Amino acid sequence: MVMSCMIALACEKADLGGKIEGVAVEKDELLKMVSELEARLKEFELEASKERRPTKGLEELLLFKKEIVEQHEKDFHRAVMQGGYFVKSLDLGLFDPFKDVKDGVLLDKDDVAVGEEDIGRE
Repeated sequence: MVMSCMIALACEKADLGGKIEGVAVEKDELLKMVSELEARLKEFELEASKERRPTKGLEELLLFKKEIVEQHEKDFHRAVMQGGYFVKSLDLGLFDPFKDVKDGVLLDKDDVAVGEEDIGRE
């Protein structure tokens, strides 16, 4: 009986040894996969950071657009001040760069644009 127990224990030990080797192989495969996934993640992060960064040309274009808007605002205010100079009773507070005159009525530019679209449909 002792002999059969020893044989059974030896079999179980060999079985466990095989299982440990299998687990070690799986562990190595998983570590390799994790390493590959981390490398791919770094590549994706680098690519994403490049995509988020505006290009130099775009930065220059945005700066140019900002300068144009600022110049238009200065020109508008200059024209308003000249109007006040030539017409002393002129209320300068009524001037609005975001309004337009259509058929003798002061309207928001959006309203004028909608009206022009309607005219094209008739």
